[in-house]
Amino acid sequence: MIVGINCGHTVSGTVGSGAVGFLNESNETRRVGYKVMEYLRAKGVTVVDCTDDYSSTVSGNLKKIVDKANAQPLDLFVSIHFNSGGGRGTEVYTYNGEVFKQAELVCENMAELGFINRGIKNGSNLYVIRRSNARSMLIEVCFVDTESDADLYNKVGADRIAEAISDAIVGEKMEEELTMSQYEELKQMISEQTARVDVLQNEVYKIENPMIYNYIDDNMPDWAKEAVRWCVDNGIIVGTGSGLGLDDTKLWTCVVMYRLSKTLK
Repeated sequence: MIVGINCGHTVSGTVGSGAVGFLNESNETRRVGYKVMEYLRAKGVTVVDCTDDYSSTVSGNLKKIVDKANAQPLDLFVSIHFNSGGGRGTEVYTYNGEVFKQAELVCENMAELGFINRGIKNGSNLYVIRRSNARSMLIEVCFVDTESDADLYNKVGADRIAEAISDAIVGEKMEEELTMSQYEELKQMISEQTARVDVLQNEVYKIENPMIYNYIDDNMPDWAKEAVRWCVDNGIIVGTGSGLGLDDTKLWTCVVMYRLSKTLK
């Protein structure tokens, strides 16, 4: 798989640089974008860096990006941006608003991190989408001028966001990380289930290896001794050379018979 990654806009403070609010778009596209490239390479993906840091005009910047993308036989072209305009959440632009797996997964994976899923939108009017030969998507990670989005972005971190995007690019649903409370709850559940299994194993062992009482001695439970002695005295149970051969069920039978005899007197 060959993927082109573009860290949107030129570097901060130059012609063609991105929006600035609580976050600086040009800075953050590079933090996320280069990490996405790193994660993709680790997954065995061939990555083409389609970033252009310096251009004298905005149109020149866009042309350089597309030229880099079209110079390679890409399977997918991804341009990473940050939004502005006071909204909230993540959205993905594709040609004619085409819905495909990677675009859907970007939105879903970002939603797992807490960002609002704004969905897939028609990006046919965007230069890098319209002019790229490969299937393309432009990701608006979040809004630089919305404080709650910026706070969430800083809390989650560029690395985790890059991981979510790279997972989506290779068609993977991001694995949700457990919170500390969820981790502790899971540990408690595992502990309780382990205890139940131990009890069941003990019960199974008792069934498969029943305790045998051959004599009325210290091994026999006190609650059964009087009843067993009564049964022996009355010839109800008779031992062999090996002893009485009583298991727990037979002990209880002796007790029931003994108590019933006392009731009928």
